[in-house]
Amino acid sequence: MNAVPASEAPAAARLAAASRLTTDSAFSGKSFLRSYPFWLPPALVALFLTLVYLNPFIGDWDGLDYTVFSLRGEPSSMALGRSLFTLFNHGLYALAHALFGVRPAQAYLLFKYAVVVQTPLAVIVCWILARDLAGSVRSATIAALLVALSPMLVIYGGQIMTDVPSVLFSATALVVHLRGVQSRRVWLILGGAALLGLGVNLRETVGLFLPWLVIAPFVGGWKLDRRTIAVVGLSLIVFFLFAFGIFAIWFSNPAYRENWHVWFSLMQSESSRHPVGIANLRPFFIYFFLAAPLVFVALPIAAWKEWRKRGLTLSLTAAAVGLFATAMLFFNYSTTINWRYFLTGVPALAPLVGDYFVRSQTERLGSERRGFVTAVVGVALVAGLMGLLIRPASSAYFNHLALAKTYDARLNLMPRNAVVIAGSETVAVNYWRGIGAGEWDTIGIGSGWPQG
Repeated sequence: MNAVPASEAPAAARLAAASRLTTDSAFSGKSFLRSYPFWLPPALVALFLTLVYLNPFIGDWDGLDYTVFSLRGEPSSMALGRSLFTLFNHGLYALAHALFGVRPAQAYLLFKYAVVVQTPLAVIVCWILARDLAGSVRSATIAALLVALSPMLVIYGGQIMTDVPSVLFSATALVVHLRGVQSRRVWLILGGAALLGLGVNLRETVGLFLPWLVIAPFVGGWKLDRRTIAVVGLSLIVFFLFAFGIFAIWFSNPAYRENWHVWFSLMQSESSRHPVGIANLRPFFIYFFLAAPLVFVALPIAAWKEWRKRGLTLSLTAAAVGLFATAMLFFNYSTTINWRYFLTGVPALAPLVGDYFVRSQTERLGSERRGFVTAVVGVALVAGLMGLLIRPASSAYFNHLALAKTYDARLNLMPRNAVVIAGSETVAVNYWRGIGAGEWDTIGIGSGWPQG
């Protein structure tokens, strides 16, 4: 071991004390605030990159639909409705409209910057999750950086999309449930299950963390007895009530049900065009790699090292559940055409990999501080290389999406009640109609007219 100079001993002692936390001290708000040198930098990095890559308009086509539904205070017709997202945005708009006179055409700015604000918050919650799993603020910092530097978090942190809010929600649910497991507090376990179920109404992929509710208590040391089985069973009931109860209420509305069936029939048609098969493995692994390159590369080694040294830990369990959530994406046709879904499992995968990087570098260099610094540098270098690779593609992608921002100028050349064969711009037409700019209708790709 390298000796620490006397002048550095007090500082080294404080950092050593902060870097290894007991379960009780980890729950302390004071402990969290004292650890700001570790969690604040990743959060600021995420915020900075999000602003650099901020979308010039709303973002992906789904975001145009979300904006219209948010203005109306209605759930989307997609999947389970994403009602938590649209209704939260509706509340923001109602407040901003009442206080500052914000108009529908300006609402997208409010919704977009709400996601921007949630981006550093999501990274901070991922840091807390990693700290509670690994017991180390240094390992948690590396894990938070792995999340913050994910190209998908950066790109979708500046759009009106559910990707970043779902990371914030799923990580929060896992933190609450994990603390319930570690502290033997049933109300926290049920609270975590409720949050996880509620998150399904934000983005359905949050529900892929369901196995955590079953496995985590037993890995966390709970006995296999009636009480534990009852708590796990009750947590599952709570999850399903919150996950599907809200959607059931909306689905009872005939108008919403009709729109949902139109969406469902279109998804069936789209799925038939992109069947799941062996050929999908190539884009699957490419997108998984792009979501978090270092996580993808180091995960097998980190899992093997953790298993050999400690056995089945909560950190390894979280990674297994995160890998399960990612693997389930393969069975959706969108895997072959869209990369953003692969952000789903990263918050649960990053803690194990982050801890592995810090421990391995510490063993190699004989100093935890040096190991931590080299791990930070390594993560930053890989992120920089990825940034250089994706910058041209992301610029072209943003410019294409920004076409919707000025599409109303073309629409205004036609009668306000025209029917438009819009092709790929169908969603743009629906957006401008939705905010009251006209009464245009569309004949979209792959569907009839009227009634979808």
